[in-house]
Amino acid sequence: MPADHDGTDAAREIERVWYEGSCHCGGVAFSAAASRNLTITLCNCGICYKSGHQELMVPEERFELHRGQEFLKPYRFGNRIADHTFCAVCGIMPFYRPRSHPTGYFSVNARCLDLEAAEHIEFVEFDGRNWEASMAAGQHVLTE
Repeated sequence: MPADHDGTDAAREIERVWYEGSCHCGGVAFSAAASRNLTITLCNCGICYKSGHQELMVPEERFELHRGQEFLKPYRFGNRIADHTFCAVCGIMPFYRPRSHPTGYFSVNARCLDLEAAEHIEFVEFDGRNWEASMAAGQHVLTE
């Protein structure tokens, strides 16, 4: 596909909206920009499954933390690459730095977002229990 005069792919220009999000108590507030057509990943790894995390992966430049940094507490386990962050007040994991992309991305918990502006939501499954094999098979989805 030919590039536009400014180097962008004109046919692939995607309209993005800012979705507002927070933890349960509201101490942590943030927003994430994504298209109106969302792909949300349902992972069956221990932490995602038990915490109810539904992943919307967004690049760092499309994520803004508005308040609550002081409430966020880290939790690392296993190979200690993923930086899970929980609100110390209510215990919710609104977003974290994922193992698959430890820099440049946030895995936002779609359950913590107001998704009213979304026009279509597709849920895809990711076998996080078999993380290495799933990554090698290209099963991980990045948000456009």
